[in-house]
Amino acid sequence: MQRYYAVAFLASAVRVLAEVADAAEAAEEVADSVASRTGVSENGPGDLKALISALFLNSLIVIGCLIGFSVLRMRFPMMYSHKMNQSKESLTASRSEGVDSSVSTSSQKRHRLRELKTRICDWFSFSIKTSTEDAVDRAGLDAALLREFCTTGALILATVGIPMCIIMTPINSTLGEAARGDDHLSTAEMATIRQDHPWLYYVHAVVVWLVCLAVHFHLDRAQATFLQLRVKWLQNLPAPRSTTVLVENIPSKWRSDEKLREFFGTIFSPEDVAGTHMVKLEDELAKLVLERENLVALKRKAELTFEKTQKVETYRPTWCGPKVDALEYCEENLRGLDDQIISLRKEHDAERTEDPTARTSHCGFVTFKGRRFAEMAQSLQISPNKQEWKVTAAPEVSDLRWNDLRKPRTLKIGSELLGYLCCFGLYIGFMPIVGFVTNLGMAVNMGPFQPIWEGFAPTLGLTIFLCFLPTLFMTIFRTFFVLKSESLAQHKLQFWFFVFQLIFVVLVTTVGKSIITQFRHIAENPNDIIQIMADSLPKATHFYMTYLVLQWSRRAMEMLRYMPLSKFLVFRAIFSQEEAKEMAEPEDQDSFGFGARNVNLAVSVVLGLLFCSMSPLVTLFAMFDLLLARMTYGYLVIYAETRKPDLGGVFWVTQIQFVQLAMALYCMFMVGVLRQKSSSCAWLVAVPSLLIVLYSFWHIPHAYQWNKLPFQEVAFGIDKLEQKDCDDPAGDCYVQPELTAVDQLTALAA
Repeated sequence: MQRYYAVAFLASAVRVLAEVADAAEAAEEVADSVASRTGVSENGPGDLKALISALFLNSLIVIGCLIGFSVLRMRFPMMYSHKMNQSKESLTASRSEGVDSSVSTSSQKRHRLRELKTRICDWFSFSIKTSTEDAVDRAGLDAALLREFCTTGALILATVGIPMCIIMTPINSTLGEAARGDDHLSTAEMATIRQDHPWLYYVHAVVVWLVCLAVHFHLDRAQATFLQLRVKWLQNLPAPRSTTVLVENIPSKWRSDEKLREFFGTIFSPEDVAGTHMVKLEDELAKLVLERENLVALKRKAELTFEKTQKVETYRPTWCGPKVDALEYCEENLRGLDDQIISLRKEHDAERTEDPTARTSHCGFVTFKGRRFAEMAQSLQISPNKQEWKVTAAPEVSDLRWNDLRKPRTLKIGSELLGYLCCFGLYIGFMPIVGFVTNLGMAVNMGPFQPIWEGFAPTLGLTIFLCFLPTLFMTIFRTFFVLKSESLAQHKLQFWFFVFQLIFVVLVTTVGKSIITQFRHIAENPNDIIQIMADSLPKATHFYMTYLVLQWSRRAMEMLRYMPLSKFLVFRAIFSQEEAKEMAEPEDQDSFGFGARNVNLAVSVVLGLLFCSMSPLVTLFAMFDLLLARMTYGYLVIYAETRKPDLGGVFWVTQIQFVQLAMALYCMFMVGVLRQKSSSCAWLVAVPSLLIVLYSFWHIPHAYQWNKLPFQEVAFGIDKLEQKDCDDPAGDCYVQPELTAVDQLTALAA
């Protein structure tokens, strides 16, 4: 019966998708192209002036942000350098105590001035000189690899972009023999080569080979370095995470702590299993515990507010209700709440005493006494049905989404299908929203600042929408998708956000008037995708220059940490600095988490690679963007921001796949351009370069097995680490927080 309802729901969803697609297609057919609605204009004579204006404006913003960051870092070290050990590592340690009192006042002033200059600028030294191993220790592997991807991407773009600018750009300009027009910016591009040039297109065909070889070389070397870091990270993974596995889709008869322990105790031995915990269906209890925590926090805030300002804190219990005294409201609602929570826990425990499988989910955690057993459990095929007894490494305790683990499997298909429908709706709604904002920006007259505004306005709608897009995606993922941890939600965002930017930023000019019509055309005629790219992408190279320059300001503004700082200043007026710091962190993980940040970096690499032959300046601007990101994230994620839950390199692996995809797009793009611009066989010379791309896609995942710890490490090198974990266990146990909270309340009541 459940299968019947699932099929019926799927059929109805498909019908809805078809109706929405037809309606969207009909609306798009009468509109302008998607590119024009997103502010993407074709190359023209005035683009050089607009680019210079954008360079000037964004350079001023970057300089201003860096100066502001340096000042704020001195003023609020808790928000900008709290992970520094001032006594041992900081180059800014105060030396004023060591100044001889007999030294003249002027000498002391000069000394303090030199010291102040050092303290203001030493963050740059920390950003550049911090080793990867030190970065991993301070912020985790994912944070360190975010920084390393900036380095790898900049190195790739420098390898292909600088020779293109130094060698190929003068050759194209002097020997291309194309007619010169008023578009001076295009003189640095491949467009300066005339149609059917007798030999220059063959040179570019060979360049395609060289670019692919260079990119694969850097990716292969970077992946080898990553593998070493990954193995070391797995070896140093602390207990209980290193010795715990998550078991999903447990058959109903085994859904109790005792039965789960008995099952794995039979597979290994009872002595090897340290403990088990079935996820309990305690939604009502979790709601009451959360309500109590919120009331306690509100009560403390009201007490501190009255103590410091002598003002009564007010609170609005409902959205449209009147305000009440917060302290009285909390005391009234807390009265008897503890007894209610404890009573509910005892009631549910009594049910499980009669039936051990009552109120249990299909998920559970098994903690072993040794790392070896946890690694072996992940390699077992326990049941012939692969959907049962799914054993994976346990996520970090603090990162678990317990609500999702409590959800029944029967709701997963329908809920996720609704999530995909919402994602599809974002694709449909993107074009009219961005077009409206862009047209509004273009209609604004800035008077004497109009030349500067013209370099900023065309990308205004695209930039604003993309800023809010991660939040929209994450809202959909948290609402409709069943995810084990918040970090996996970030990884899901990394994929969907990249696909969105790939279509509506990188390849927006290929979409035409309707994305649906274009996809349908490509599905029916796959070979046309090369020709479509060759026809449309070369006409928008100047837009991508401006777009990449605009990203510089975005990177620099992240250093200010304006939202966490604002919250810190507000909370500091009531709470202690340590509490205010904790309440202000972390930064918005939708827009500034690993998912969104990695995608923004990947898009810069994709644009730089895609246009490295057609317009080398795009590659240079993308390289500068990555260098600025390296400087920014090299300090922020290591020394300023709080440490985030770590997946151990999952984001990095996906980033490498994105770069490989960029290499494939570059090859197809150049084959199409050479075929269009020359009637010779130059495009046939470039076609075999796709073999390098295919080899890269095959070689890197097969040569570098990163998912699990090599068994030789498990068998021979893990005993010392296990002994260390047993002597000094790290982290929390895999028990639901609401159950732990009730245990604490029960102990206090006793």
